[in-house]
Amino acid sequence: MKPVLTPLLLALILGAGAASFAQAQTPPLKESALQQIALLHQEKASWTAIQKKIDARLLLESKRRQRDPLFKALPDLRSSVEVQRDGTTLVDIRAEVSEYLLARIDALGGSVVSHFSRYRFIRAWMPLDGMESLAGDEDVQTIQPAGRMMTHKTNTSEGDVAHRADLARTLFGIDGSGVTVGVLSDGVDSLAALQTSGDLPMGVTILAGQAGSGSEGTAMLEIVHDLAPGADLLFATAFGGEPQFAQNILDLQAAGADILVDDVGYFAEGVFQDDVVADAVNQVTAAGALYFSSAGNSGNLNDGTAGVWEGDFVGIAPPSGLPGTLVNDFGGGANLNTITVDSPSLFTLHWSDPLGGSGNDYDLYLLNADGSAVIDAGFTTQNGDDDPFEFIDSGAFNDTGNTLAVVRFSGANRFLHMNANRGRLSAATAGQTSGHNSAADAFGVAAVDQATAGGSAFTGGVANPVETFSSDGPRRIFFDAAGTPLTPGDLSATGGAVRDKPDIAAADGVATATPGFNPFFGTSAAAPHAAAIAALMQQTGNLTSVGARQIFAATALDIEAPGPDRDSGVGLLDARAVVGLTVVPTTGSNCFVDALTLTGTPNNGPQTFRACDSITAGAGTFNAVTLVAFDGVNPGTVVLESGFSSNGLAIFVGAVPP
Repeated sequence: MKPVLTPLLLALILGAGAASFAQAQTPPLKESALQQIALLHQEKASWTAIQKKIDARLLLESKRRQRDPLFKALPDLRSSVEVQRDGTTLVDIRAEVSEYLLARIDALGGSVVSHFSRYRFIRAWMPLDGMESLAGDEDVQTIQPAGRMMTHKTNTSEGDVAHRADLARTLFGIDGSGVTVGVLSDGVDSLAALQTSGDLPMGVTILAGQAGSGSEGTAMLEIVHDLAPGADLLFATAFGGEPQFAQNILDLQAAGADILVDDVGYFAEGVFQDDVVADAVNQVTAAGALYFSSAGNSGNLNDGTAGVWEGDFVGIAPPSGLPGTLVNDFGGGANLNTITVDSPSLFTLHWSDPLGGSGNDYDLYLLNADGSAVIDAGFTTQNGDDDPFEFIDSGAFNDTGNTLAVVRFSGANRFLHMNANRGRLSAATAGQTSGHNSAADAFGVAAVDQATAGGSAFTGGVANPVETFSSDGPRRIFFDAAGTPLTPGDLSATGGAVRDKPDIAAADGVATATPGFNPFFGTSAAAPHAAAIAALMQQTGNLTSVGARQIFAATALDIEAPGPDRDSGVGLLDARAVVGLTVVPTTGSNCFVDALTLTGTPNNGPQTFRACDSITAGAGTFNAVTLVAFDGVNPGTVVLESGFSSNGLAIFVGAVPP
């Protein structure tokens, strides 16, 4: 039946208010448009009290699918409601959250994605034909399409889409709220400008006297805010020397940082032993924080961009002139290593002696191309109480084509790490990444160009390789933080312990509004993407470093070599999958991981792990851990392997009780 406009209703719409509105237009509204507006007003006036709880677009979409004659008079009216093949659409429900209401959604054919009692919030997939029945419950206040937003930002990181962080926020109704992220970099010179433009919130807290200088920190804050807009933000500079850097890490955590991220490395940081910065990282992670750090931009062996040489010192006696002194063999009898791309900063040499306790004296020499003349040298004395470190400054020079040599002045053979620090060497190895980003519980982050996602989400595999400049691992450690050898008597390539670094990969090459950082390339951009994804995870997950590592390993997109590798760790982070594995499941909840195997000792809580089919907990200690196996409909299984021990373990093979 064709809707009919009564003369009275049309007169009311075309009265004084409507007339003044029409007069303000150029050209004025046509009569046909006014007729359609009147139709929509008439429709709205007809809604019941229950229907008024539902967003108009949802009501009209339901009518549209029922072929309501209203739309014959509104042929150009578009629909903005996205309906899945099963007839459901994602909605936000403001209501008093209860087990009854969650069950009611399920009974109506819906599926709860997430719920937060204190915010009176439920996000769910709901069928259009079930909206009015749900709205009829007295505890329901409103039903609206899942929230979207329009901001005044001049840029939003493409990593938001590439990592599916946008979908994680939409599906699970999270934005990092309740989580605090502390950023350490150079400075925040552009902070005020980006707060004025709306690219950063007004509430960024800077530690007193620690604003630093430069704007890279501003760009990192911006990336975190793009992906986790609800997270609180803190900042302190990483400049001022290693002790200041370490103190600022501790102070940020004391100020409330749940997650910390940095992009700074000092050349003298311990390569084979955790030093003061790594120790600070260890302290905050032991206290429950998650720590992310850029893996570095110094290249990797697989891409032919390596600028490091690691290996045991193998002495070659020089032809003459240096009796008792040996020069390192870089392979095949070559005692020189040609610089094929100059370092923009320093050439450095570290060896496997304890920090502050080196009595083996190694020197680093820079020579011309044919090795006939020494151009520079790092030859400080190491006599028992020194750091095992030498360097040559190349910042003001172009040393491409020149050569490097390592000479053992005195002492025993040691494992070497010679680094061109973003330069390249003719004889090179893997093992570029080092320092605090390789602390045991830190997450070193490799970089993947967001452009490889083609404007969509990362898919993994060969489509999303690490950047050619992204630093590779692994990292061999010979000493504990106190300088005690891990393998006494063996400080060579067969000794120590190997840390699989970097740990994960994330996007770079993204847009920011920070001057000088558009686009923003480097692992400096990748690390804050990872930290922001962790903020989304921690809003519901509350995981320790061990727990987060389990989640990342279970959900990351495999890239580079199959399985964990020295270039990308466990792979590219997928925010949607990460959050899906940490949201406490309820009836009808989405599930992203079919099975999850937990390993390592200890897995300290409180933290919750979930999987659709099964969770296997390997031998070890699990403290205050909750294991959930449930696909939203069918109970799963939990397997406890031999040697498993626990304290405060909770196991659920169905929906988690409130």
